[in-house]
Amino acid sequence: MKKTKWILAILLVAAFFIFAAGSGESSTSDQGSDNVSTTEKGSDTIGKYSVVIDSCRMAKDFEGKDVVIVKYIFTNVADDDPTAFYIAFDDAAYQNGVELNTAIFLDESANYDAENQTKAIKKGASLEVEVAYKLNDNTTEVEVEVEELFSFDDHKLVKKFSIA
Repeated sequence: MKKTKWILAILLVAAFFIFAAGSGESSTSDQGSDNVSTTEKGSDTIGKYSVVIDSCRMAKDFEGKDVVIVKYIFTNVADDDPTAFYIAFDDAAYQNGVELNTAIFLDESANYDAENQTKAIKKGASLEVEVAYKLNDNTTEVEVEVEELFSFDDHKLVKKFSIA
């Protein structure tokens, strides 16, 4: 377990330096992004893991504001070391191209379980994971994206949900 934590720490530091070195010129345009592979079928294997963007439901946060809860099904298909969703994937939700903030404290009626995001699973195991995002509005569709957290591959999984 200690070995895994050290390797993760080293990877995080290395990733920071790689991103810092390459951030001199950036573009938000999609021009020239032919190497980005996007799957809009809602499920795929990304790296050593399989993920399904399963469903989306509305709820309220502790302030009574609208949030959307996205359910993922995460499977460890090839890694002998137990891995958690939040370590394996970079997930995000967008409305009108603007990233939604993650919602943390939800109303009790939301029946929301955020703990599975941090539970490690062994090879062959699957786990339902929920992530809540604060909505910018109640009418615009939500686009959910998932990609491997530490990878040089630009493959990402995308699924859109209508919330109106």
